[in-house]
Amino acid sequence: MTIYMGQKAIKAFSAQAAAGQPYSITVLNENAKWQQFALFQTIPQVIGPSVDPLSLAWMVGGAAAGTPDQPSTSSFNWTIDYSVTVGYIQQQGTPGSPRSFQTASSVGVMIDNQNQVPVTYQGPFPYGAPGFPAGPSDATKGLILAKADDTIPTVLVQASKNVYLNVGIAMATKPTIAVQLEPSLLYQFTPKPKYYILAGSFVQGQVIDTATSSAAYEVSFAGVTDVSVRFTQKNQFVPA
Repeated sequence: MTIYMGQKAIKAFSAQAAAGQPYSITVLNENAKWQQFALFQTIPQVIGPSVDPLSLAWMVGGAAAGTPDQPSTSSFNWTIDYSVTVGYIQQQGTPGSPRSFQTASSVGVMIDNQNQVPVTYQGPFPYGAPGFPAGPSDATKGLILAKADDTIPTVLVQASKNVYLNVGIAMATKPTIAVQLEPSLLYQFTPKPKYYILAGSFVQGQVIDTATSSAAYEVSFAGVTDVSVRFTQKNQFVPA
């Protein structure tokens, strides 16, 4: 147990309060049809992987049909807290089962300390699971780091079993991005999220492809923590 006193205590608790800052987005649905919305985040700078990371449908919600005079609402609420996640993404998706991240294990981390975790594979592949053999430790401030050991199956072994391991980060316990997990790599994530919203059909954790993300609307938190947007009868997001 660590006990903080004096100025050190003030700094420690101030950092925790900032990390736990609550945010919210309210969508006013003016559209005459029921709508489903998905929030996702931009991919942060990631050092370590040999393939590009993927943005995931971070939060999914719906709103009943509405009108400009009587819009229905859908609300998204979260706090700024991070986890490292490990799990799986299938190689191919279908309309009924889109490509999505399935969490096997997660561990909470911070950004300026307690921000590096080791990653291992436990049990025989593919019937075991990726996980964390120890808790977080201090590392470079401003980063979230995941160090894969040599028990992680190689890319060729993963492909031979058609089982694809992934590592990423989550906010408010929900995965935001993922990248293929490979042995003996140090993954460095620089979390500087921007938030985007889409209308469509989604499941939580679904991979957001480039074609889909091109229709997204950026939700800006410029000096505020609560934002409202309207989804119009022209199927467009606009400021509320």
